[in-house]
Amino acid sequence: MDSPLITLPLVVLLLATMLTVGTSLTPPGLAALLRRPFALTAAVLVNVVAVPAIAVLLVRLLSLDGAIAYGVILAAAAPGGGTGALLTYHARGDLALGVSLQGTLAVLGLLAVPAWSLAAPYAGAPVGGGAGLQVVAMLLAQLIPLAAGMWLRARAPGTAERVQKVSRRVADVLLVTSTLSILATTADRLTGIPASGWAAFALLTLLSLAAYAAPGLDSPEARRAAAMTTIIRNLSLALLVAGLSADAALVSLIVLAYGLVMYAVAGLALAPLRRTARLGKDFAR
Repeated sequence: MDSPLITLPLVVLLLATMLTVGTSLTPPGLAALLRRPFALTAAVLVNVVAVPAIAVLLVRLLSLDGAIAYGVILAAAAPGGGTGALLTYHARGDLALGVSLQGTLAVLGLLAVPAWSLAAPYAGAPVGGGAGLQVVAMLLAQLIPLAAGMWLRARAPGTAERVQKVSRRVADVLLVTSTLSILATTADRLTGIPASGWAAFALLTLLSLAAYAAPGLDSPEARRAAAMTTIIRNLSLALLVAGLSADAALVSLIVLAYGLVMYAVAGLALAPLRRTARLGKDFAR
């Protein structure tokens, strides 16, 4: 994972993800989000504080350490995954809220990941001045495509739609190819992940769905949006930071294993969430 041939695609993946998020955000959408301060505050606290804190607690309760603990905390501390809004749509949630939350959380994740990674009992985490410069560079490099995407969306919505289609495809392809590349070189180590590690993945993803019940959400649609944007973590960001660690291949494998469980749980959660949406419409009649 320390090879430039692997790190470069992850950097491009993160840039494409932030450009996709930026071209999805609109000033009216962000203004509407700011007019819902309780929903915004609840979603931020759950994603940036509660979920990573639960990950730290689980790591300690399950006696996880080293690269496994670090990978779990990296994934938990990276909110704003690129498919959160898509799953919000499939869950019949508040799509405008989901998109705006996804963009807001993606930016906050750039600060949350390095901050929470300090809580992991792992000596191989990147630390020191060099690591600090990398974090600052990563923050600036992603804010630029995010701001460019928002500017383009505000000035030329049609062009923004076309750019978004391309950037989303690039992000999807790079996520798949990077994942396959990492799995191809480390798949034999999947069986080395202890049962307690898999338990941490499952418990954390299930508990993330509890964002549905967070206070401050003013409608069932908003609750479904919060649940979907919370369960989906920004794996591209987690993978990039994992690539800076001493045992990059193993930490990346832990993040990917978390992602497998995350998407499995999210997919299973869609059915009951869609069912509650249909029941709500039936009751409304």
